[in-house]
Amino acid sequence: MRLLNKNSKRFIINLFSDFILSKINRSEKSIIQVSDCDNFVVVKGKSTSKDILDLLAIKDEFFGKFKDILDEVGIDHMNIIDLISYGSKVGPIESGWINVNKNLYIEDQEPLSNMIITSEFPYGHSLECGRSMLYYSNYIFNHMYSLLGVNDLKFYFTTDIDSEEDFKINIVSNSKINKEKIKSLILDVFNFDLKDFNDSLVGYDLIEDLTHQNKEKPYMRQDKLEHVIML
Repeated sequence: MRLLNKNSKRFIINLFSDFILSKINRSEKSIIQVSDCDNFVVVKGKSTSKDILDLLAIKDEFFGKFKDILDEVGIDHMNIIDLISYGSKVGPIESGWINVNKNLYIEDQEPLSNMIITSEFPYGHSLECGRSMLYYSNYIFNHMYSLLGVNDLKFYFTTDIDSEEDFKINIVSNSKINKEKIKSLILDVFNFDLKDFNDSLVGYDLIEDLTHQNKEKPYMRQDKLEHVIML
């Protein structure tokens, strides 16, 4: 995930997308994307939930809760355009390439020019809409980076099964260890049960991905470290 400066509009836009997401029942599949168009903030999204949100009330609560941060950035109001679609067919998203790193948050240069600032994945995405896929990929790599001798790799996460009943994962890595051996180790140790994994995160407030970027995350635990052995 990208390390975001709290005193930036990009941070605020991503925070607002996660704050809106927090108002939707966690059991629902939802994607909320917020775009700052200077005079207006467009909230586009879709959710399996049929409960319509009062975005004006949510905005007022957001301004009350994060007043200090908003003041630092110089934001004192938002004109909201609500484009959220409810009762929609959404996800799940359980496959895709993920860049994982020894450090969960990566510093990345801000664009030199950006007329529209839009919230970015995983912010505004519920667990079943790719967020737990990202978490699980980092969970796996957090067990293995020392063994592999690399600080990052590109990991194709999927719950699809091949003819040998293994998950059809893939890896791009600069590790000296053979790619097939790495894949075999991952498949031996990790069960890719996202439902069980999500249940283990039930006490974690997703918005802390932004509000507490330096805090230890429950999905970065190393509870299988004793099984991560390469012969």
